[in-house]
Amino acid sequence: MNGMIANLKNETDKLLSRKKYIVFLIIELVICVGAALVKLLSSRVSDGVFTLSSLNTSMSLMSLFLEIIIPFISIMAACELFSAEFRDRTIRSVLCRPCQRYKIFVGKVGAVFVLAVVNMAAVLVASSAADLIVSHRIAGLGYALGAYILDAFPMLILILMAVMINQFTKSSTMAMFLCIIVYAGLKIAGIHFSSLGGLVFTGYMQWHKIFLGGSMPFLAASFKVLLLIGYAMTFMAIGYYAFRFKEG
Repeated sequence: MNGMIANLKNETDKLLSRKKYIVFLIIELVICVGAALVKLLSSRVSDGVFTLSSLNTSMSLMSLFLEIIIPFISIMAACELFSAEFRDRTIRSVLCRPCQRYKIFVGKVGAVFVLAVVNMAAVLVASSAADLIVSHRIAGLGYALGAYILDAFPMLILILMAVMINQFTKSSTMAMFLCIIVYAGLKIAGIHFSSLGGLVFTGYMQWHKIFLGGSMPFLAASFKVLLLIGYAMTFMAIGYYAFRFKEG
């Protein structure tokens, strides 16, 4: 366990030390502040008092961040920790550590997930703070917090899919291209083919809607939970098996 935690810390530090992820984080914060200001400017004036929307800015931006920006950042991070390291052969220094391969694999996956969670938390905090400054109140903070926590699980499944794809190529560019194509293809298929909408995991990137304020029957909700767990286990198993026998 100590080796896994140490490897998780090393891989997380490796990602967070790269300036591009800081730049992405700053861009996200600017978007949150900008959205709050736009909401202020577009609100109607009634008797000289601004009447602001009751929707939390973090919820209004959820589709943008949880389905486009943060998945893109997560896929990029997965490609850097797997395909890029195999291409540059820097993976050899990692594999030479007195640490079993499954711990290295879990540490790398965990580092990408930590990066995604950091971005999700930053969006929630920044948008809520912007709402507080602009409108002097935060609407639906509890709901937004619960939504972001629940939506971390489908984000993990996306990361596991990206990691799995990375095991079959040493080109980070090719891995990035394949991950984006597969993710976009699944999203489009789920939208345009109703029979697939409930079967592809990309249709649940905002699966908090099932649990928070929803009226879905317990059995149906349980089926969807088991479905996503199945995706996670499948991607994890295939990804680790390929990583275990991949030559550095």
